[in-house]
Amino acid sequence: IEDIASTPSFIFIWVGDGVGLDKGRDLLAKWGYRRCEDICWIKTNKVHRGVNVLNGESVLNHTKEHCLMGIKGTVRRSTDSNFIHCNVDTDVVIAEEPGGGDLKKPEELYYIVEHFCLGRRRLELFGEDHNIRPGWVTLGSQISTSNFNPQRYASYFEGPGGTLLGHVDEIEMLRPKSPPLSGKKRF
Repeated sequence: IEDIASTPSFIFIWVGDGVGLDKGRDLLAKWGYRRCEDICWIKTNKVHRGVNVLNGESVLNHTKEHCLMGIKGTVRRSTDSNFIHCNVDTDVVIAEEPGGGDLKKPEELYYIVEHFCLGRRRLELFGEDHNIRPGWVTLGSQISTSNFNPQRYASYFEGPGGTLLGHVDEIEMLRPKSPPLSGKKRF
């Protein structure tokens, strides 16, 4: 990861429940990222009742997973609105857990990634066929098909904006902004 990641960049890494949090933080540091958010998926089971049953080692039923968000380099809300959209403030996703031991993650996480980080280079590792989406490069041992077209992918980075999606000044002016720092100490 440290060999292919740009600076600045963001990484989103699924670490499962509490056991994986420390390992995930260690990986972020190893790869040159610092943790900036923890997105939590609270799993519902309206459709697949009885999916989460206690195993012999647990006292509690684990119904959440964590996705750590790391940042490499410096990105500022006030000056880098062409790269990040800071008004995406979702850090909890409540979504149905897939049945039958499926490892599929919630679609809402893609929405968060695609609307927060405005970069065009998007890579998903350990993907499966259901993860393939336009504008992403998805790699994984379970992939049986591909939508990857090298010429089309390279064309995404040509012209104004390069690796960024770009923005319209008028829309950017109307977008809500974070309040400016007042310079006063907060308690």
